[in-house]
Amino acid sequence: MRVPTLARALIFTAFVALTSLAGGCAGPTFVVQQYAGPVRPKETIATLRVNGFDSVRLMTLDDQDVAAPIVSDGRLHIELLPGRHAITVKNASAPDEPATPLAFTAEPGRVYRVTYSPDAKIFEVDRGADTLGRDATIP
Repeated sequence: MRVPTLARALIFTAFVALTSLAGGCAGPTFVVQQYAGPVRPKETIATLRVNGFDSVRLMTLDDQDVAAPIVSDGRLHIELLPGRHAITVKNASAPDEPATPLAFTAEPGRVYRVTYSPDAKIFEVDRGADTLGRDATIP
C-alpha cells in the first residue's frame, strides 16, 4: 500500500496494526512516501526500514512526528529522497531512557535500519535478507 502523506500513513498504520492484532493477519509491510510528488523508482530513492519485532521505535523523521505502533510481525518502509536525514528513536526495551537523535545520508537504491547494539546506530541493510551492512550513522 502506498500513501501520499506521512501523517495519514502513520494514522492508517496504527489502525491496521490494531485490526491485524484482532484479526490475526500476518506480516504486513507498510510503504510510506515521505517526499511530495509522484512515486519514484526504487533505485532513485532510499528506504528507512522499521521492523515491528525490533526494540527500535521511530519517533521523528526530519522533524515530523512519526511515532506509530507497528505490529510485531510487520514492518514499515519509509521512502526518502537521497540526502541527509535526521531521526529520533527510542528503545522499547529501555522505556525510561531518553530518545536518541541520529542522522544519516541516504543514498539512492539503499535500505537503512536503526539497531541498538548497544547504542543506537543506523546501518545500511540488504534489501532482501535485512542483514546489517555498513554503519551509516553520521557522528
